[in-house]
Amino acid sequence: MYLIAAMQCIMSMSAALSWPFLPLYVIELGVHPVSSASMWAGIIQSPQFLLAAIVGPFWGTLADRVGRKAMVLRCATAMAIFTFLMGLSRNVGELFVFRDAGNFVSDNVLGTLEYGYGALGVKLIVVLGHESCGAIAATYDAVAENKPLPPNLDVLQHAIAPGIASVVAAKGSKQEAVVANVRAQAEKLKASPVLGPAIASGDCKVVAAEYRFHTGVIDFLK
Repeated sequence: MYLIAAMQCIMSMSAALSWPFLPLYVIELGVHPVSSASMWAGIIQSPQFLLAAIVGPFWGTLADRVGRKAMVLRCATAMAIFTFLMGLSRNVGELFVFRDAGNFVSDNVLGTLEYGYGALGVKLIVVLGHESCGAIAATYDAVAENKPLPPNLDVLQHAIAPGIASVVAAKGSKQEAVVANVRAQAEKLKASPVLGPAIASGDCKVVAAEYRFHTGVIDFLK
């Protein structure tokens, strides 16, 4: 426990050193003026605390089943991977996705999952969406109104729109679009030259699921 506490303090101090420079990084990605860069930095950084409060009970329940030490190591690895991916962002839209949204499978995310299977022996990948998703809602409206999202956010539309197009065309609900997107992103993994054969043989399993805020229940989709 003392070691975990010490490592948590060190991690928090390291994160605190990087946060003040996030607006400068956003400016390097082409966002101007400075006020807009500060706004984007806040959008990118702030949701993690809300998400931690919402998803925390789920991770705690999962840790009870698989072991707390294993869960700490897995979460730490995931944090390290996505922090690294932030450095590969080509625009502020990708930076937001890597940090918070995560609603679709990009080349970098796919490469990370392939590494997880090939090098770390990961046998289960859970594609977890959640109700009332802002990225899905924005993409739904953009497709329905035939109005592209603003620059830097259009990366969301390009990646999400194909998976929810049938729902929009049928005038389905945005909740149905969330489920459709989860299924579509899970399906994309089967096209991977690394994950595809593993999924087909049963060596790696991909599960699509949806988290419901109001009940705290996770629905595993069939």
